[in-house]
Amino acid sequence: MNAVEILALIFAIAVILKMAVILISRKSWEGFAKGMYKKPALLFVIELILGVIVFYYLLQTLSIITIMACVLLGALLTGMSFAFFTKELSPMISKIMKANVLKKMWFLMLIWLALAIWVLIALF
Repeated sequence: MNAVEILALIFAIAVILKMAVILISRKSWEGFAKGMYKKPALLFVIELILGVIVFYYLLQTLSIITIMACVLLGALLTGMSFAFFTKELSPMISKIMKANVLKKMWFLMLIWLALAIWVLIALF
């Protein structure tokens, strides 16, 4: 197995485990999820490091265009999941937009902008 296949295997196992835990014990999953978000800065750093590692291995095999098309698929699947909770999410969206989004998310916004520009350069 190459690195990308190993990453896909890890992802598949994680998805199956998550679904099994939710089906068996929603409280356990809720506790795990809430625990992860107790230290948002640490979570961000861990996810950033993992994201860089995954991105590095994906770039060894795939183009930026293919990677971002897959990101689009992931975003659509995530959006479909959230679609069932619009009533609960609406107040949160309003709260986030009232906060200083740029102050909190400037680095992430730069990453998205850089990726978008990279795709446009690769396409044109």
